[in-house]
Amino acid sequence: MGNVITKYIVNLLRNCADNIENNSCELNEEEQHLIMSVLAHKVMSKEQACDYCKIQRSRFDELVRNNKLPKGRKRKGFKELVWYEDELYTAMSILKDN
Repeated sequence: MGNVITKYIVNLLRNCADNIENNSCELNEEEQHLIMSVLAHKVMSKEQACDYCKIQRSRFDELVRNNKLPKGRKRKGFKELVWYEDELYTAMSILKDN
């Protein structure tokens, strides 16, 4: 069963990528963001998050304190907090617009 679903997902993603490359993608911005959030839900350490945002650690901490960037999350079995790429992307987009 899983193999059939995997093949179907692969096929859907290939078709979507082809449509994007050919400028015939019919996804609106909200749908694109949803797909990106699922695909880019990549875990990052604080150091990686700072690098991703291209800011110093002190600036990163300030933005988190002021609720401009998401707070780190605890993960079971890990001591350090983690951040998610899609959430940082969204927050940084909002910061650039303001």
